[in-house]
Amino acid sequence: MKNFRYFNPVCIYFGKGVLSRLGKEVSKLGKKALFVYGMGSIKRTGLYDRVVEQLKEAGVEFVEHGGVKPNPVLSHTREGVEKAKKENVDVILAVGGGSVIDEAKAIAAGAKADCDVWDFFEFKAIVKDALPIVTVLTISGTGSEMNAGLVITNEEKKAKFGFRAEPLYPKVSFLDPTLTFTVPPDQTAYGAVDAFTHVSEVYCNCDVNHDLPKGIMESIMKTIVKWAPVAVKEPENYEARAELMWASSLALCGITWCGVGDLTLPAHMIEHSLSALYDVAHGAGLAIVTPGWMKYMREARKEQLEAFAKGVFGVEGIDEGIESFERWLKELNCPTRLSDIGVKSSDIPEIAENAYQLSVAWGMSDFYTVEVIKEILNLCA
Repeated sequence: MKNFRYFNPVCIYFGKGVLSRLGKEVSKLGKKALFVYGMGSIKRTGLYDRVVEQLKEAGVEFVEHGGVKPNPVLSHTREGVEKAKKENVDVILAVGGGSVIDEAKAIAAGAKADCDVWDFFEFKAIVKDALPIVTVLTISGTGSEMNAGLVITNEEKKAKFGFRAEPLYPKVSFLDPTLTFTVPPDQTAYGAVDAFTHVSEVYCNCDVNHDLPKGIMESIMKTIVKWAPVAVKEPENYEARAELMWASSLALCGITWCGVGDLTLPAHMIEHSLSALYDVAHGAGLAIVTPGWMKYMREARKEQLEAFAKGVFGVEGIDEGIESFERWLKELNCPTRLSDIGVKSSDIPEIAENAYQLSVAWGMSDFYTVEVIKEILNLCA
């Protein structure tokens, strides 16, 4: 195996009832919090009231920053940064899915910086410090609750960029599978696809001859393949929700690429442009792009794709593996073609040009040129 450094300082509280510790943990980090959440679902489910009660009992003041979009945007993030600075908050509390947690991380970085928060995404500045972050996860998928990465969309530039910085690891994350019971079937499916591709992309771009990393990745992917359809059909199946939640957290916590090389997510890179240009759900976009990427790379990644077919779906051959993957996506009612989300073949050049910006930013442009990205997208049409 290759040399690696593994660091993950996130304290996880997992299981039923763990939210009872929320107020105590937040109060350890500060006396005034910026309470970040999404478009209002936590109020409909009663989670908002539970969080507020916890904060009040612990003597923690809070300022609300609701309205985070499913694809979080820079303008709203900047508002959060200004609010955090003006209110002089001590800690950021994110209650929601990956989008909420990602925006919370950006706010945590921006609140301690003199530069504009977008400078971090264009690598014009480095995050040296950030406000502490506590998360309460309500949707399984991105793994943002257990890593230091984030993604934000700049509406003006139509650019969906991301970065990682160690100060942005959450201090504490609460993972109660019962909080995901109310997640709709489509969002459950898209979250599962996102988590799955966090692993499959590493698997298909690394040396698959190392037993332990390979076994860890196959186990996570097989877990998601097994339990995602159950969670979609039986939303209050605790075992399904628990398996998905923990698999999603492990999928992007850093453990999967230990010993196999650098993290490489080319399908994510391309999909970010779909999200930026069409505001499609990230997991839905990945369900379209990932099989196309596999088809394009069937020779360049022959060994990995053959191992993927056998190790994850129990079939022989690359074509059979991709077909099994696509059948699973369809079982989850995910789109698998650009036309399924209303994107025309004539739109592909614009998408490719947009995706190339991120290819350059991520240091992948030597291979993933505009023409290569076009060819991959044509296989997704």
